[in-house]
Amino acid sequence: MSRGKSIFLLILTGIIVAVMAVACFCSFPIPGSIKDYNSVMSLIGQGIDLKGGYYVVLTPQDTSESTDDVIEEAQTILRTRLDKKGYTEAVITVQDGNKIRVEVPDVDNDDEVLEIIGSTGTITFRDSSGTVYLNGDDITSAYVGYEEGEYVVIMNFTETGVSKFSEATATVYASSDKKLYIYLGDDVVSSPQVNGQITSSSAKIEGTFTYDEAESLAAVIDSGRLPIEYEVSEQRSISARLGETAVSKSLLAGAIGLLIIFIIMILYYRGMGVAADIALVIYTLLFVIFLAIVPGVQLTLPGIAGILLSIGMAVDANIVIFERVKREYAGGKTMVSAVDSGFKRAVITVIDSNVTTILASIVLYFLTTGAIKGFAITLLIGVVISMLTSIFITRWYLKIMAALPAQEKKDKFFNLKREEPKNA
Repeated sequence: MSRGKSIFLLILTGIIVAVMAVACFCSFPIPGSIKDYNSVMSLIGQGIDLKGGYYVVLTPQDTSESTDDVIEEAQTILRTRLDKKGYTEAVITVQDGNKIRVEVPDVDNDDEVLEIIGSTGTITFRDSSGTVYLNGDDITSAYVGYEEGEYVVIMNFTETGVSKFSEATATVYASSDKKLYIYLGDDVVSSPQVNGQITSSSAKIEGTFTYDEAESLAAVIDSGRLPIEYEVSEQRSISARLGETAVSKSLLAGAIGLLIIFIIMILYYRGMGVAADIALVIYTLLFVIFLAIVPGVQLTLPGIAGILLSIGMAVDANIVIFERVKREYAGGKTMVSAVDSGFKRAVITVIDSNVTTILASIVLYFLTTGAIKGFAITLLIGVVISMLTSIFITRWYLKIMAALPAQEKKDKFFNLKREEPKNA
């Protein structure tokens, strides 16, 4: 690669990175528009400890049925409902021995959350006269699908559920209104029109659903009913536990930490350190973008810890690679050959160390709830991105940087040394 091409690529990528940084962290009014541009950072959901949220207390109507096993089952069902709606950071605890307290962070629509949490009755399928044909126990799963440009809710039935649903659709199709009513307790949650008898093991509910509407209906159908009847005894908004300045202070601390890392990398590795610093900036921007677009991610204090840990692993991967490149160069190879050989030899070590962390994050994500799940998902995203940027982006920038100094100045520019020949 020529020196002129390297300079051009550095300037071009610098402009792209600057634009990405503005898009990620800056909000500003759009000229000629009544709307403002909101930064990517502002799209990241925040947990209760950072932004506050909404809580609901469920009290059992019959306390004699509220055993430990029943409460645990109710918590599991509520967790399933909330996870399916993307509220993975919700905290579900037992209050006063038999009540269930649910805290949901970063809530835009209190009524929607109340509908998810407070829906405590049994799922039943009825006709217009109120005859019940099947209930939630006859359904194995329900999820959102996308067909012909519209969102639909797809339901799968048990063996007995297939025959019950076939009977229900045949009866309803022959009725005057041709509607099958889906009840949750005493409330109708959906009333799809039946277009004929359905004898298959699955069926779909069509309508002019938004994704959120379809997901809410699927979550309620799929998660089943709570084992006993609860009533909402208390509900209100809650304020952030760490204060409104927690996020800005965390960002400032992270920025200071990154700046110190940048300086140390440049002082010790010089040109290679510059390449690593550029890759770390790109890693940070990609991390912010992924946190904003991945469903269910909500930033909490443990999540911030996961981010900082993944940044440390990104730096560690670069150090492992650079030390290998220095060793290859000391053995007599050219700068470009040392980079190729160093990456080839070090990449296995980098992948091994990162895969171990990735597997641990996956286990944490599926076996834990609440804040620990938030830590796991941020760590998982961060480690995957850091591994890719260390292997590919850092390598590409090293080759660009290798073309900048003259041959006789490469050693000093990259802080490299040749091994001195040993006397026989």
